[in-house]
Amino acid sequence: MAALEEPPEVATTGEASELPYDGDISAAMKAQDRAAIKVIMEARKNQKGKSPVKDASAAEEQDGEGGSAAAASAAEQKLCPICSEMRDDVELLEHATNIKGDISDHQACGYCRANMIRTNASCPWCRTEMVWRNLYGFLDGLKGSIGGSAAKGTDHQSLANLLTFWQEYEMTRSRSDLAQFAKDLCTDSSLAAHVKRGLEQQSPWLRDSAGLWLRLYGMQQDGEIELDAEEATRLETTVESCFSIFENNHGGHEDFIAAWYQQACTALLCAMLSGSSTTTLIKLVQRAGGLTVSVFDAHYTNKSSALGEVRSKLNPEYVQAVEEMVWNGAADDPDGTNFLRVEGEAE
Repeated sequence: MAALEEPPEVATTGEASELPYDGDISAAMKAQDRAAIKVIMEARKNQKGKSPVKDASAAEEQDGEGGSAAAASAAEQKLCPICSEMRDDVELLEHATNIKGDISDHQACGYCRANMIRTNASCPWCRTEMVWRNLYGFLDGLKGSIGGSAAKGTDHQSLANLLTFWQEYEMTRSRSDLAQFAKDLCTDSSLAAHVKRGLEQQSPWLRDSAGLWLRLYGMQQDGEIELDAEEATRLETTVESCFSIFENNHGGHEDFIAAWYQQACTALLCAMLSGSSTTTLIKLVQRAGGLTVSVFDAHYTNKSSALGEVRSKLNPEYVQAVEEMVWNGAADDPDGTNFLRVEGEAE
């Protein structure tokens, strides 16, 4: 575990309004904004050793009611086992997996928790990964994939698999955790820089990771995460580029046909199973399904083995699971009709 910095003895003063989140480290922690946490912690560190000015009235409040309030506050404080300071925000660390045994002493104050988030640290007692390690592991993996061989078009499968990791996360976490993580993905500056370059170059990796962007866009459009105007525009542009890239450069093989529609279906199924809104995703799956059929017709109608290849790669359970919600039944599902049900088979 990375060494923890010394907690500040006093809070920041007048400069707080110039800091991210107005210097509120709790707000930065809730957003899991590591960059902001670092800035706020550095500002607090710079304040260490500076004595705040106390006026006469403040000094007088140490007696009478002021003294009673201070005593009550002190009684509510607990010793942080990491920094050994008495704090009023000492809480149990949230481990990423269920731990056998007593972990009631695995606690930290707000400042130390912020430091752990900033350094992506594990639990200092049992070395178990914390919740944020899983989140940032996914985030770092995503950035690594789109910056590596997958971004060069040589490993499209690893990008498609990112949606599998997302699906596993969404099925095991609360709605609030999901919203925080989704926002972190949309606001991460390093990932945003990768996406911006991908948009400029109309890179195929956007097409191959479409399911993830559709899922995030659905959450933003349906009010489950809030983004600023620039972030929201970038996400919308990313989704539009996913569609245009697939239409103009579907990948040159039938496998990409199946993968494209299956990613859209998976994004919708994630929302359905987690109890999230599906309003925007239903429209996106309809659009993706229609484009899947048109791209196939444009490129593979005369290839005798193409239909069998798509059918072998397209998971029928995923397609059938969304038919009622998206197409009002199997009869009007163009993808199920074209790719899964052989000619003459009853619907």
